[in-house]
Amino acid sequence: MRFANCTGTTRVGCATLSVPLDHADPSKGAIPLHIERRRAKGTPKGVLVMLAGGPGQAGTPLDPDGIVPAAIPGWDYVVLDQRGTGDSALRCAALDAPHATFSNTEIATCAAQVGSNRAFYTSRDSVLDIENLRVALGVPRIALGGVSYGTYVAQYYAQAFPDSVSHLVLDSVVDPATMSGLAPQTWAAVPGMLTALCAKKACSGITTNPVGDVARVVAATADAPLRGMGTTTGGRMVRAEIGGPGAQGDLPGLLMVGDLSPGMRALYPGAINAAARGDAAPLFRLAALANSGGSPPVTEISSALFFATECADSTPPWTTADPTGVRTASLGQAFADMGDAAVAPFSIANASSASPAEACIAWPDAATDPLTPAPLPAVPTLLFAGGQDLRTPTASARAVAARSPSAAVVVAPGWGHDLTDNLGCAATQVARLLSGRTVQTGACSRVTVAITMAPFPAPAATVGALSPMGAKGNAGRVAHAARFSIQDGLHSLSAGTDAGLGGIPGVRGGFMRVSGMLGQTVRFRNFSDTAGVRISGALNAVESHFEGRLTVDGPGSLDGYLDLAKDGARRYTGVIGGVAINIPLG
Repeated sequence: MRFANCTGTTRVGCATLSVPLDHADPSKGAIPLHIERRRAKGTPKGVLVMLAGGPGQAGTPLDPDGIVPAAIPGWDYVVLDQRGTGDSALRCAALDAPHATFSNTEIATCAAQVGSNRAFYTSRDSVLDIENLRVALGVPRIALGGVSYGTYVAQYYAQAFPDSVSHLVLDSVVDPATMSGLAPQTWAAVPGMLTALCAKKACSGITTNPVGDVARVVAATADAPLRGMGTTTGGRMVRAEIGGPGAQGDLPGLLMVGDLSPGMRALYPGAINAAARGDAAPLFRLAALANSGGSPPVTEISSALFFATECADSTPPWTTADPTGVRTASLGQAFADMGDAAVAPFSIANASSASPAEACIAWPDAATDPLTPAPLPAVPTLLFAGGQDLRTPTASARAVAARSPSAAVVVAPGWGHDLTDNLGCAATQVARLLSGRTVQTGACSRVTVAITMAPFPAPAATVGALSPMGAKGNAGRVAHAARFSIQDGLHSLSAGTDAGLGGIPGVRGGFMRVSGMLGQTVRFRNFSDTAGVRISGALNAVESHFEGRLTVDGPGSLDGYLDLAKDGARRYTGVIGGVAINIPLG
């Protein structure tokens, strides 16, 4: 390969690696894979190749200032778009369209559109591509790393080419032993994850039993959805519903989105508790945020590649020859055999609807060449796990580590999915591994729930449900509602950012938006968390706090304003309905 500058920085070079569509018969054509490399600083020591997740996620572009590349002097850092991703994305009109619903019909149509070549987009094919990459790089061995699905491919490669691996870095680890399509590792992790989220009184004033709250909402949505008024991401109030027949995957989906978004995970305990008490509006807002991203471009995520690979690598309870009806019955029986306790506090209907196997029912191929769990080569191996990760829980990392003669496991208790791209403590341990120093297994232990995803309560549904704050009577109740809305907007901003928004909608209408290069101003427009109380206006960031005046539109004549941190005072002051308000900031 010849690397040439292509990214606007001389630190990153790009190249194209041509690999056979069919490694057993190169005459069938070739696939061009896009490769990017950040050259090492200092004396060259080796090459670290990192694999993206998915399946279907592109591995480029490479961020030369990313925390891992910047932390490993002496090592070239290489990423690639695996076959079927990025510029070589596997495409099908049925799933690439913006309006695709991923129904069984669309999935089956996609398989037909891809055609027989879908057989060449398995993890085994990617493993052979990586060996071609190693040869093209001209090195006898590579350090191989991956995130999520990338860890599965890395394990596959290490088993197939053990002498070609110098180190392994596995972040958010897939355990091949759990690749049944039923996601048993996820359901087993739910109770402990929720309990840990609320440990040390983190959910004080929110809930005393988050696991029980989920169970209550699951029971309430078994036969019919929760219905009510929700807020769109643009701040409009609309009719909304969640759960019920045909949508049993909604509830576990909202919990699992927090693996990738600490802000959304922080809102979950309050929202699910409110729904358990009969107020679904906070849960509707969470769903609106979770669904706001839409479908990414096929060059970022290839849905066709996801199915071609996931369905080939999993071992669902059916064979390729089984028709759809038999597959559906087999999946139902497999979950029944697992039993209710294995998926609690969710139901079998929830778990089945949200399982990878459910998505593969309509894909023709099944279990063509899955990876068999086996010992990994005796090379320095580092595994990362987030204590709040349901996709690839800590138990999966420990199970894979048990198959490695020389593995170290680093856990970040308060993080979800993908540590190496987000946590400096993880990047530092990668550098220690590659430099031959001892990995500090407790390096990320201070990444706790309290720091990353401290739970925040859901708002009261009505003003009458609030205690007065800052003044007696109804004026104090309205002030309490307004103060909560301010705090909710600021606290929930990270959830909006994770959803790709420049702000966040109120639970009961309106919107808060961020402006300024560094988020220096937040603007509320009819932002409402409690029915009948809306706030509008702007707050400006001043050093470590916000200052500004917000107007308050309350029920009847209970209108007014709140000043935040006026003249440096750490208080909310103002007037509501002609009554003076004075509330401590804390």
